[in-house]
Amino acid sequence: MAEGGMRKRGGGGQTASTVVDDHHPDDEEDSKPLLDGDTGGGKGHAVSGAGLTAYRGMIVEQAGKYWSMAQEKMKDVDMGPVYQYWSALRDWLSEVPEMARKNLPDSVTAYFPLPKTPELTPEQEERLIAFIEKNVGIPYTHEEHFDELMELWNLSFPTSEHKPEQSDREWKRLGFQGDNPATDFRAAGVLPVRCLSHFAQMYPDKYQEVLKRSHGTCVEDSFPFACAAINLSHLLTDAMKLKNHSEPPNTDPAAAHMRAMFGLMLEHDANAFQELVCIVFMALDDEWVRTHATYMTFPIVLKTIREKTHSALRHPSSNSCAAFARRMNVNLYGAVSEP
Repeated sequence: MAEGGMRKRGGGGQTASTVVDDHHPDDEEDSKPLLDGDTGGGKGHAVSGAGLTAYRGMIVEQAGKYWSMAQEKMKDVDMGPVYQYWSALRDWLSEVPEMARKNLPDSVTAYFPLPKTPELTPEQEERLIAFIEKNVGIPYTHEEHFDELMELWNLSFPTSEHKPEQSDREWKRLGFQGDNPATDFRAAGVLPVRCLSHFAQMYPDKYQEVLKRSHGTCVEDSFPFACAAINLSHLLTDAMKLKNHSEPPNTDPAAAHMRAMFGLMLEHDANAFQELVCIVFMALDDEWVRTHATYMTFPIVLKTIREKTHSALRHPSSNSCAAFARRMNVNLYGAVSEP
């Protein structure tokens, strides 16, 4: 704009003319909407409806080509390290409240309170104690429990004609480390056998899917199925400090809270512990797939699932197996609200 509200227009070889008024007839042409349907062109700004449709189609087509090219390039990108770094960060973030409670003064930890522990009724306490006495800390022996182990084998490989002996290299097919499964059961006793049998009986399709995936295409991308179940069973009993009365009681408030939540679950389902193992096992399988894990990174996957399990069990809403499954982001029950 020139001084005093005057501006100059020109171009096309013409001599510039001075315009006193801000309004100019060309302004009306400039302000015409792009979609006015004028095919006359005026100053060349108007576009016909058919032309705009063709232009949009060209843009969509080009965008589709670029998206296809991007997808092809992403196939060659190894996302494993990215997922592993993200899992490590997520684990660290989940531990912040617990670290704060352990390492900061009370004036600060008041901002990280534990959820209120529910009080169990005498009947719920009795049910919890009965489960512990019957299942936890029971050593596995071939003399007492081999029939249960063979039932698990038949559920896992229903078409197999081979029936392994107590010490047999075939047990490695089920994910044991050696020829004698009794050696692997030392850490968790007979409970993992019962949990896997429950998994195979109640959810045969999901069980077979996880078992098949554990074999992988080679040793590098496989994980030990039975040993994973043993680890997960021990993870749950250790998190909740499920111990026989002969052992000293545990006073950890976090464990007491998780144990109380488990007591509430037992009221609805006598097989609640077995259900928890199924849920945690499926969460482990999901994490294995999501992070493109390998046999060497299996401990990292276990650590991630341990922290996720602790967090879910501590949540006030986890008073049933279905609620716990939702916290673990596991679709075990589908539209069913309770198992």
